[in-house]
Amino acid sequence: MAARRPDPRPAAAPARPARSRSSAERRPGVASQRSPRKTTLLILAAVIAVAAIAAVVLSSGGGSSGKASSTASTLGSTTVGKTKSTARHEAPSKSSKSSAHAANPAETIVTVLNGTETAGLAHRVSGRLQQRGYSQAAALSGSPSGTHPVTVVQYASGHQADAEGVAHTLGVTQVQPLETAVASLAGTAKVVVVVGADQAAKVP
Repeated sequence: MAARRPDPRPAAAPARPARSRSSAERRPGVASQRSPRKTTLLILAAVIAVAAIAAVVLSSGGGSSGKASSTASTLGSTTVGKTKSTARHEAPSKSSKSSAHAANPAETIVTVLNGTETAGLAHRVSGRLQQRGYSQAAALSGSPSGTHPVTVVQYASGHQADAEGVAHTLGVTQVQPLETAVASLAGTAKVVVVVGADQAAKVP
């Protein structure tokens, strides 16, 4: 009986038991899935916080600029109001300056004309002016045409202040520029008094 030959193929290694994945091995996968979500949520929260802060800053800045513009507008209105008020107060100063520049009564040449039918009225008015310091006041014989119920003091250019001084001395309110017809009767005088009927009752 023949002997059995040994099988040249190696014996199969015993099968290793399958290793079940423990819960510890599974956790890294779960953590890797949850980590991006948390990162995204944190980024969104940061963006929202920055946007909220920016909105608060802008709103406070807008309020400040509104207050600044309102304050500037108020200051501008106040400045304009003060300028207008100053202009109104300065307007009457021209007449006061013209009165301040009036010549000395003794240096003012005044011609008095009789504009009424009352004889000698011009001489009496010139006498009153001389008593008040107008030593160069003189009555002339010429008489302007027309009727003159009210006394008028007329003046040549640049002598309004002098005429106002004469009118104040006589208690006359009518002051006007020199008329051509009157200037031809006044000679070299720059102030002319055309005596009206109202002076007949005042002068004795």
